[in-house]
Amino acid sequence: MPADSPEALLRRALDQALALTPPHYGMDRRAYVSRLHELAAGIESLRKAVKAKDRKDLPEISGVNQLVDLSGKDFTRQREEIVAELQALAEKLMARMRSAPPELIEALRAVGGEASAALERDAHEAWRSFHSGAYKAAVVMAGATLEGLIQEACARLPQAAAIHARLFAGRAGDKQPRSFTVDEGLSVLREAGKLTSAITHVGRGLKEMRNLVHPDVQRRQRAPISASHATLALQALCTLAEELARA
Repeated sequence: MPADSPEALLRRALDQALALTPPHYGMDRRAYVSRLHELAAGIESLRKAVKAKDRKDLPEISGVNQLVDLSGKDFTRQREEIVAELQALAEKLMARMRSAPPELIEALRAVGGEASAALERDAHEAWRSFHSGAYKAAVVMAGATLEGLIQEACARLPQAAAIHARLFAGRAGDKQPRSFTVDEGLSVLREAGKLTSAITHVGRGLKEMRNLVHPDVQRRQRAPISASHATLALQALCTLAEELARA
């Protein structure tokens, strides 16, 4: 987990808050104030790292600064409020890491209908893989979700077979939508006006990125699948799914 990721910053802030003890007579006040400043700075860094909708769940810096003037039960109560807010956000982020974004799930259901359950499972696995550091698996599952999504979108397009026969006249004329390749499906959907040219290229990019995991391709690559690759793959999947859902 990167040191500047929201999860790492949140864990550090929690550790700092839990380590705070009430001020007492004879203590090194400068060191104590320094620890409070570190916690406040950590929360500010966290505020920049998390999504805008999560910032309201973070403790207020004023509440951290108030600790310097509190003692006994008042100190404990204030510190526990800060810890509780950080812990609640941590639980929210952990739950989000175990599942695909709600917007993607909504799009998959809009496109896939009754078949969306399988698409959702693949999407959730892609996100779980990403957050566990299994970037190659995340790219593979994003590609698998894309393929299923394309097939279901084509299956719900009455003219899909006719468009396919016209675009790919040299191929099997009776090929059915759920047996279209990703490239074929993207071309059919673009021809039917369900995808723009730009988003079609996004889908093809995701397909090519999924192909990077093939052993023969990996041997020619200079570097393994990285977090950047996986992030692009997940973003591409969301973009294409939302476009199809709007169509």
